[in-house]
Amino acid sequence: MVDHSSIKITRDLVVEIKQALKNVRGWGSVEIFVQDHKVTQITERNIKKTNLSIKDLD
Repeated sequence: MVDHSSIKITRDLVVEIKQALKNVRGWGSVEIFVQDHKVTQITERNIKKTNLSIKDLD
């Protein structure tokens, strides 16, 4: 098993993750994609909650 406690995380990566979390408005998620041991993408998703019925749509 690999000991991940010694892996260095750059200050820039922490800043980007914190900013992504701040951009989530109420409900949402932040996804971090890793390829070849490198973070390649940070995706922010905002969810709009609703309670509308679709049974009466035209």
